[in-house]
Amino acid sequence: MIIDGDSIKNILVREPNWIGDIMMSTPAIHALRESFPNSRISVLIKKGLAPLLEGNGDIDEIISFSPEGLSPLSRISFYRDLKERDFDLALLFTNSFESALAAWLAGAKIRLGYRKDMRNLLLTHPVPLPKRESPRMHQSKFYTDLVAEAGPGQPADRLFFHVPEEAAIEAEKIWQENGLTGSSFVVGFGVGAAFGNAKRWPLERYSELANRIVRELEGKVIIFGGSGDRGDAENILSGCPAGVISLAGGVSLKTLGALLKRCDLYVTNDSGPMHIAAAVGTPIVAIFGSTDPSESAPLSDLYTIVRKEADCSPCWKRECPTDHRCMEEINVDDLFSPVSEYYRAKIGDTDVK
Repeated sequence: MIIDGDSIKNILVREPNWIGDIMMSTPAIHALRESFPNSRISVLIKKGLAPLLEGNGDIDEIISFSPEGLSPLSRISFYRDLKERDFDLALLFTNSFESALAAWLAGAKIRLGYRKDMRNLLLTHPVPLPKRESPRMHQSKFYTDLVAEAGPGQPADRLFFHVPEEAAIEAEKIWQENGLTGSSFVVGFGVGAAFGNAKRWPLERYSELANRIVRELEGKVIIFGGSGDRGDAENILSGCPAGVISLAGGVSLKTLGALLKRCDLYVTNDSGPMHIAAAVGTPIVAIFGSTDPSESAPLSDLYTIVRKEADCSPCWKRECPTDHRCMEEINVDDLFSPVSEYYRAKIGDTDVK
């Protein structure tokens, strides 16, 4: 199905509820803009995640809300109030029944989404859900394929994240406060993973890796994470020398992007901020275990995947029900080797492997 662009004045996009998924939807948003250059594009997104899309030139309006703080009746009222925007088309990047109900209550004339969770009757154009076996379709294609049902626009070849001036200034302040300079080899650590512990590399190994970066490469390490990662960051710090700092839970999403842009390298679990790093052009060393890189590898030319084969991986479980072998078998040397290569590239010693 290709929709007549002249008939589409107002478009509503329901964004996903995870940092990484939102970032991976930005190429599809670009394709939507190309398909409907004269339409007004509004995105519906959780309030705390709205900064991820602020400054995106393909978007005209960000409608943020806090569904977890609303009663069921209040949610229905909120969705009905969207009717005044007179949406001609709603695209659902989420697969939930509620998102389809929201588009229906908002009065969108065309409601396009994947066929799932008994919501077919609420969609005017239900699209068959792609098979999700391993190797999986990359999550970004999951969104661009849906947009392709509406129009012929080409997706962007990279993720988009806007770093505003105030975030860049805050990042510079943090850099100076911690004695970081352009000659410093600065490695960010992404020690968290909101989906669950199955995606997390052991903390004591992050601590050992940080020690080796400081001791052997004379590098600096910044531990990033959300407010729920503060305790883990403190555990890592307890076994580390000077040169390792924690900003877990201490910076906004925009400042996080500005800081990641300044890092020489980002070592991380498969997590949302990994995709922010990809968007701002920072090289990445990504640790995969319970999830599949074919689905969520960084959309970047500057990344290395570290993964050990396990007969139970990928399982996509939040918590490992057995021995967590997919992560336990990844040792510090497996990470230090690619980190060292990025360090040697920075200092110009590219002949040493």
